[in-house]
Amino acid sequence: MITDKKNGFCFPYAVKKTADKGLGVFADELIKQGNIVWRHVTGQYIVYDEQTFKAAIEKMAHAEVVYELTHVFGLKELPGCLIRIYDDSVLINHSSNANLAVNNSVAIETSLDVTSTHYIQNVTKALLDVRYALVATRDIEIGEEFTNDYAADTVDPPFYDILCEHYGVSEGYLDGC
Repeated sequence: MITDKKNGFCFPYAVKKTADKGLGVFADELIKQGNIVWRHVTGQYIVYDEQTFKAAIEKMAHAEVVYELTHVFGLKELPGCLIRIYDDSVLINHSSNANLAVNNSVAIETSLDVTSTHYIQNVTKALLDVRYALVATRDIEIGEEFTNDYAADTVDPPFYDILCEHYGVSEGYLDGC
């Protein structure tokens, strides 16, 4: 059981091997629908724009770049950004019948100016809001794997697709979701 407060999980969980997806994250207690299961925590994520992401991967080996590309995501409400999580939530697997979703029941109170020179810093701060937390879409049983519908909750910026093509990264499991 993991209850480390340096990560964004709000409930005890375990990281285990899955039958078909490598590692996954599993509930260690019953979680009721609507509860926040995970949220961004200062120091456990970074927000990139195109320039900073390209600079970050520039000196990486090909395998490291592929890993980074498969562990970042963008959000529709935060265009032009990629977000990289550094806690165990990066191990939450995709499902079109997910038990977690971005907390879109909370209204967006402000819109961020994408032309601002402080846009990335503003996005970094905005992610701490419960609006961007993952909530249980239904009751989650003890031992059940946490899953998220990546196709429903993420929208990557155009530069991401170009980089994926350049490095031969395909996330075909999302096609048709």
